[in-house]
Amino acid sequence: MARGTDVHPFYQRGLRWDQAGDIAFAWVKVSDGGAPYQHAEGGVVYRPDTHVAGAKAQGIPVGGYHYAQLAPGPERQADVLAGEVRRLGATGVVPLLDLEAPFHPDAAAAEFAIAFCRRIAAAGFRPAVYLSASFAAVLRPDQWDVPGLVIVIARYGARPEAPGPGRYPGRYDVHQYTSGGTLPGSAGAVDFDESYTGNHLDPEAAMPFTSDDFAHLMWGNVFDVNGNRNYAAFIKDMDAKLTALGSSLDAVTKLITDSPDHPVDAQKLADALEGKLVADLVPAVTQAVATAAGGEIADEVRKMLVERLGTPA
Repeated sequence: MARGTDVHPFYQRGLRWDQAGDIAFAWVKVSDGGAPYQHAEGGVVYRPDTHVAGAKAQGIPVGGYHYAQLAPGPERQADVLAGEVRRLGATGVVPLLDLEAPFHPDAAAAEFAIAFCRRIAAAGFRPAVYLSASFAAVLRPDQWDVPGLVIVIARYGARPEAPGPGRYPGRYDVHQYTSGGTLPGSAGAVDFDESYTGNHLDPEAAMPFTSDDFAHLMWGNVFDVNGNRNYAAFIKDMDAKLTALGSSLDAVTKLITDSPDHPVDAQKLADALEGKLVADLVPAVTQAVATAAGGEIADEVRKMLVERLGTPA
């Protein structure tokens, strides 16, 4: 377990990150509804940049959170959060959707959150959602069809699963256990969180790969600007991606085999990686391409994969 916090650019202004003690991770509010967050008061404009920079300067993993509003739509709001996370370099902790008022714990809230989180995943990040235990007890985020979802539950005075009003019996990763914490310099009380897994620290983890993902990644190269199938461009692009994959695997292998903590023979590791890729990647990609672009392209891609991975076709 590790203690973290989620802070607001205005209400926790002045926070001294260099005196933050045992804070192991942090979320900063970076967006609200359809726009990046900022607050002007007394001639001063408060933005998330200050908190993000302060946490990063102390080596504290930091991510951004988004306060959900009823409009615009979930995809648009998710794009704002992803854009701010990238702009700020707040990629140490998963991007988080804060789902509370003006929403109610009903089907509309669940639909919004699922669409939002799927959009975050499509942007290349592991998505996360924050709810009160009473919201979560009704909406059951642990049962949503969102692969890799990180769940943050707020319940003060008791663990989410403990008996009592608002009990949430499902899976979660982080528990916000108080809103009355103190940190040096903060203008107001702060929320404290306790992590029970490390999923919140894996914002760009590999997500399950589906045919829909492949279609989104490659579709523009299957057809030219006139809507005609463009096999040559597609194969050329696929070839470049396979080259990049090979380079990445080489780099990973070198990092492991060069480390004194991992005395692994390079050839054995390469063989193991190759076997795993051939067994898992080739059939999955072939099927995805066949679904998205047809059997002719799928066969060409399969041949390229097995050739690059060193296995006879």
